Amino acid sequence: MNLKSCQNKQGVDVISLLAKLLSVLNSDTKPSQIALAIALALLVGFNGVVSSIGLLVILLLFVVRCNLTIFLAFTAVFAVFGKLFSFLTHLIGEAVLTTEGLQSLLTDLYQTYWFRLDELNNTVEMGDLIFSVAAFVPVYFISIIIVNKYRISLMGFANKFKVVQTLKASKFYRIYAATQS
Repeated sequence: MNLKSCQNKQGVDVISLLAKLLSVLNSDTKPSQIALAIALALLVGFNGVVSSIGLLVILLLFVVRCNLTIFLAFTAVFAVFGKLFSFLTHLIGEAVLTTEGLQSLLTDLYQTYWFRLDELNNTVEMGDLIFSVAAFVPVYFISIIIVNKYRISLMGFANKFKVVQTLKASKFYRIYAATQS
């Protein structure tokens, strides 16, 4: 397989993913299901799949109803944000790990398997955990608002533009329409 065919395949995959995301946004999927997928993706994106939070979220995905396409796409997005904002999560983690009143509790927790597995003695890892758990509920509700706003105003407004009408005549729209079926 040469480089050009590899690039074309990846381009098609990106187009397919975007088409699926738009398909979900334009579908009858409840905004709360989309928002839950985004909020759960926040937890996994910041903490990783192979962490106690990541494994718990994966188990939770089997129980709750949320959109997996949105979950996978936003997990990648939040993983990038996690790396970009590691300086901030480092400060959060450092503040928690150096708090005098928590030293005894943190020492006891460090003796447990799960605490060491997640490397929560690392300032960035602790900060990622605290930030993602604290941001879970706000991200959930903000996502509901954004999805509703998109569906009420942007979806109808965007369909009027020539660019959108041109896109609808393109391969991108054919892929999108195929995912609707």
